[in-house]
Amino acid sequence: MQIKERIKSVLAIPDALACCLPPRLAEAIRTSGAPCAEELRLHAGRVCTVTCGGRNFYTDAELTENELSEILERMCNGSLYAYRDRICAGYVMISGGIRVGIVGRAAMENGKIIGVGDVTGLVVRLPHAHRVSTEPILRRLRDASGVGGVLVYSPPGVGKTTFLRAAAIEASSPDWGFRTAVIDTREEFFATLGGRDLLLDVLAGYPHDAGIEIAVRNLGAELIVCDEIGSESDALSILSASNRGVPLLASAHARTLGELLRRPVMARLHRARVFGAYAGLSRNGAGGFRYDIRSWEDANADFENSRCDPDPRNRGICHGTARSF
Repeated sequence: MQIKERIKSVLAIPDALACCLPPRLAEAIRTSGAPCAEELRLHAGRVCTVTCGGRNFYTDAELTENELSEILERMCNGSLYAYRDRICAGYVMISGGIRVGIVGRAAMENGKIIGVGDVTGLVVRLPHAHRVSTEPILRRLRDASGVGGVLVYSPPGVGKTTFLRAAAIEASSPDWGFRTAVIDTREEFFATLGGRDLLLDVLAGYPHDAGIEIAVRNLGAELIVCDEIGSESDALSILSASNRGVPLLASAHARTLGELLRRPVMARLHRARVFGAYAGLSRNGAGGFRYDIRSWEDANADFENSRCDPDPRNRGICHGTARSF
């Protein structure tokens, strides 16, 4: 009985990651007591931790700077130079859609990062699947007939990418049949979007604006899925797609709907009715997801009635009491 309980408590690590780690660290992670791994935090001179369901599990493994550098080099297949652009952007990707954030000292030239040295930390985010139905959101997209997308929001780390991945698979399945294009700028989706019968196109590594334009013009997309929007260039391409009748299922960082709509880019998209609904994403007690959907009309009542910024440069941008989820 004790042996069985021990086996149940051992955490599986993807092979692509395990082969990059020192054996003692891999063993410490496997026996950390975490039921799953959503994030690993590896820092020189500190114990390594495993995050699962918002809870941190501490191991007894501590890394040196040399060990951390060796792990990063293995993640880059022995060639840091080949991954230079990604490292300068703050992350690398390894097989299976695993994203590794890099903590270090930036080397600057003419205001641009040209290299990263003295690496002291790696934050490993592992893709994970939760059993969650995206049916209510897909039903809204279908009923809207191309005249309104859905924006999913939550604080960082709740699981927006995981949720969008599930939605992309479900939307492009025979049950729904959306011709779906995923703009996978950071290449977090493509490695885990399998399925022989999916009506799915993945544009890996494309900037949002270029990917959205290609999806509309060349791929005949009926639905575009895009993670973490928020820039002015994002807004222009999203408005263009919306004007041509292609809805967007997108995500953005925000704790509340009021916080989201206070941003000039999001306020602009809201006024243009690009999104017919907003979905606030959160975790439930079982480690899965829950989300609450508000229609554009409901959100707009708060948007219009909230206090407006007295700064004339931001006139019309709301700073108020929109209800949170």
